[in-house]
Amino acid sequence: MIMKNIYRFIYVFIVAIACSGIGCNKILDLEASNTINEKNAWKSITDTRSALLGNYGLMRSALADNEANWMYGELRGSAFKSVSRPDLKAVIDGKLNLPFPLLENVSNWRKFYAVINSSFLFIEKSGNVLASDPQYTNLTNQVDIAQMKALIALAYYYLVRTWGDVPLIKQSYDGQFPKIPRSSSSAVLSYAEQLLKEAAPVLPFVYGSVNADYFSGLYYGSSDWSGDLINRLTAYVLLAHISVLDGRYLDASAYLDYASANSSSALLTTSSTTTLVSATGGVFTNTNNKHVLAFGMSQEKNETTPTGHLENLTLGAPFIQRTNPLIYIPAEDIASIYNEPRDERFSIDATGTVSSMFFSNLTSDYPLFTKIAIVGPTAGASNNTSVFTLYGSPIVFSRAEEMILLQAETKAVLGNTSLALDLLNLLRADRKLDRLPATVNVIDEIFKERRKELLGEAWYWFDLIRYKKIKNNDPVFNNLIATGGIYWPVAQEVLKANGLIQQTQYWKN
Repeated sequence: MIMKNIYRFIYVFIVAIACSGIGCNKILDLEASNTINEKNAWKSITDTRSALLGNYGLMRSALADNEANWMYGELRGSAFKSVSRPDLKAVIDGKLNLPFPLLENVSNWRKFYAVINSSFLFIEKSGNVLASDPQYTNLTNQVDIAQMKALIALAYYYLVRTWGDVPLIKQSYDGQFPKIPRSSSSAVLSYAEQLLKEAAPVLPFVYGSVNADYFSGLYYGSSDWSGDLINRLTAYVLLAHISVLDGRYLDASAYLDYASANSSSALLTTSSTTTLVSATGGVFTNTNNKHVLAFGMSQEKNETTPTGHLENLTLGAPFIQRTNPLIYIPAEDIASIYNEPRDERFSIDATGTVSSMFFSNLTSDYPLFTKIAIVGPTAGASNNTSVFTLYGSPIVFSRAEEMILLQAETKAVLGNTSLALDLLNLLRADRKLDRLPATVNVIDEIFKERRKELLGEAWYWFDLIRYKKIKNNDPVFNNLIATGGIYWPVAQEVLKANGLIQQTQYWKN
């Protein structure tokens, strides 16, 4: 399988820069025995394939490490509670500077700079293959470089929304890294947007299709790339998210109008609730055409892992051998979030009968969040010691429903509440909910729906920030925004390595 070798080629280059000058001064002098030596690299189409997929793997690792994706986006301020772990409670409570190893590790941004550095390396070096391997065409190289530009933009998007102002790097570095101070979040987002605008026209809507109007035929020997790679639709959805993060809703609306008009070209489809939660062939079983972009870890491709998945936090018996989950939502809070009858995700009818596709074990002290529950085989010693469970769900950046809800948000903020409500009601109908009347507060209802639909997909905290900015009626949260408290602190390792980087004001005390 192509994806099985995801880390090989690029390990020589980026195991070192994971401790880059953004966090450490010096590159590590390491080389894996199963990698291609740098002097023999960038010679063949095999090298570009390995490097390109390896960079996607780096992004996946950045999000999966310590379940960082959910630490950043799902836990803080949410309805989830910690069963017993104080470090998880600290994340939920927003006490991100407490002395827990988890918090220090998740506060370190170097894993995203590994993605950026390695992607720039691809842009700078991959052209060498054109001269040595006739299988590698100019068009393939252009498409590959466009993906790397978009991947850099995605890394900067994650960096800015997590830390605010961050260092801006525009090339790869080998050896000693320069010490770079933090740039303004707007400058970083502007650069990311520039890269995406360069990439978008070059990117195809689909990869590996012999029937495609543009960039047809197999791509690196495969026709199955649904959701795996950044395509033109992904670029426009990311452009919209960058614009929203920067407060530019008019730009975001235009990007999403284009994405919506061309979603069928990218084969993007919405999902029934049954498909959403299915453990076989569902949205979270593998990357597929339900995703704008996702980072897969499927059993089918031998990529299941015991960590790096939401399930490692939310599941307990009978799904896995652990008795209780690490985090849970109390039953009364579930009923408060999903408070409408007939909602397929969770509802309670007039007789008190509970129906739920998102939760299990509702009568226990610790209900299980099972919307995402892709559990593979256990692995360990034959005597059942040191046994761990493998999970196979992808890390989803965005899917069709998230894109529709963001489009509704942009329309509502710009004053087109009628269209916003129509978009919202389309999604509600898919979940068997009644149509909302024109008298509702559309902004409120959109963010309520985002919470219901996207629970567990690491959007909650960032949605809350946008909602509070739009409403502008919460002085305490406004102060949190003004002082940088909405962001994560910068890891002490980063601060010690680079004296030009200052801690965020809110976290200095």
